[in-house]
Amino acid sequence: MDLRPATFPNRTPPMSQIDLQDIWLQAVAHFEREELPEAEALCIKLVERAPERPLAYTMLSRICHAVGLTREATFNAFSASQRCANESAEDILVVATTLLEVNEQQLAHAVLGFIDPANAANADYLLDLGRLYSVLEDQGNALRCIRAARASGRDGAFIAHMESIVLSFLGPIDASIAACEESVAKAPGYGHAHWSCAQYGRKDGAHARIARMQAALQGPDVDVDDTTYLNYGLFKEFDTLGETDQAWNALMAGAQARRSVTEHDAAQETAAYDALIEATSDCFFDICGNVPRDATPVFVVGMPRTGTTLLERILGNHPQIKTCGELNDFRQQMQWANNQRLSLNLDPGIGDFVARLDPHIVGNRYLIKTRWIAEGNALYVDKHPMNFQWCGAILKAIPHAKIIHLRRHPLDSCFSNLKELFAHKYYPYSYALDELATHYRNYARLMRHWHAIAPGRILDVRYEDLVSNPELQARRVQDYLGLPSVEGVTDILANKTVTTTASTLQLRQPIHTRNVGGWRRYAAGMAPVAERLVDLISDYESDLALAAA
Repeated sequence: MDLRPATFPNRTPPMSQIDLQDIWLQAVAHFEREELPEAEALCIKLVERAPERPLAYTMLSRICHAVGLTREATFNAFSASQRCANESAEDILVVATTLLEVNEQQLAHAVLGFIDPANAANADYLLDLGRLYSVLEDQGNALRCIRAARASGRDGAFIAHMESIVLSFLGPIDASIAACEESVAKAPGYGHAHWSCAQYGRKDGAHARIARMQAALQGPDVDVDDTTYLNYGLFKEFDTLGETDQAWNALMAGAQARRSVTEHDAAQETAAYDALIEATSDCFFDICGNVPRDATPVFVVGMPRTGTTLLERILGNHPQIKTCGELNDFRQQMQWANNQRLSLNLDPGIGDFVARLDPHIVGNRYLIKTRWIAEGNALYVDKHPMNFQWCGAILKAIPHAKIIHLRRHPLDSCFSNLKELFAHKYYPYSYALDELATHYRNYARLMRHWHAIAPGRILDVRYEDLVSNPELQARRVQDYLGLPSVEGVTDILANKTVTTTASTLQLRQPIHTRNVGGWRRYAAGMAPVAERLVDLISDYESDLALAAA
């Protein structure tokens, strides 16, 4: 979001307003040129002259965030949040965005409440307001803002697509499809909307959707982003029709396009996992967090697209459990404890980072920061798959925490990641077959390490067992959590909680086994992955056979 408001707002005498605005514009210019010390000095001057205004604090937060100072970034974002009353919608949106950068979701949601969507003066900001509400998992307010924006005449392909996405979370699906088709009609070259239209799994009209995506790929203005979305959309349509050769070709084209703009170093990832394992071996649990035990977080971990959301839905049907979605809080509190920002792609410095963590600070801050979303429940679920990287740190910081690890056949795990177009910069290993196999091997050996240093503390649940005998697996999970077994928890259609993960459309049908072995239809294409994971595949299939015997 642009940092520059129309004017730098303040309540100082008129003669000072010009000076403040000039200082602010200079600060913005320095920030945009990445001249951070100069921008910081000017922001400090603004705080001294107009301490009641929020924007200088937001820039100070972003400067601190950019240089990795998590505590100072959080403090300045908090300071901005305390100065939002009577500010413009434009400036409040800047504050909320800054709060999201430091994972202060509760505060971000609170400051958005200062914006009145019904005020005509705020009409130009309703789309951004709706987008932020959606990011904050408040899909009801997101939809109201989007529809208010459209009613006020702010319309087009992008906003129709936004409405479609939110409706895909909330339902009804027919309305979501209609909004998505409207978006494509308004902008035939808009790749993201084409991709969304393909996700509903409809055979009716598939050939027509394929033809229009192929035509869009030939457009004069198609960019890498459009190319990526259009090819992933073609994969989905061809896959639904069972035309696997065309589907695979489209998938590889889409993955290649996304990989061309994605930063990932498989060797660096391997070195990072080596360092993480080395740093968490001998005596790692000698000193653990001293934390209150009135609430127990349940971490559901694993690779994405391996059944984590399905298990979360089952858990959410238990009356003593609150599900909270994919939280970033544990990672954020580690960053706060060390006052060091982590990159999305781990590097070998992660070993020293984890070794320096104060488990008391991390554990207590995590429990405090998640209290609002747990809503007083004794058990609550944090379903961020990538928390598998932090199982050791979790058990050290919160000794009574529960961790449930979803496992899935290596090739089904890899194929499910390969065919999913994740948000840009997330899961960057998933767009090249060799990097995908390397990541799976790293993930598998890290999980073996956690089991070795914390035997019996992590419950493994196989996806294949979960979908073939959900009642038995639900009882295993409830026993592990120390809960009475409740009948009917596997009826995921009874769970009306909104989910915004990639599984949102799949969860509108009962549990089934159709996706077990889904990689086999693309066995030829997946052969390079299979060759790199021969031993892990053999071990997994042996375990499945033993369990079935």
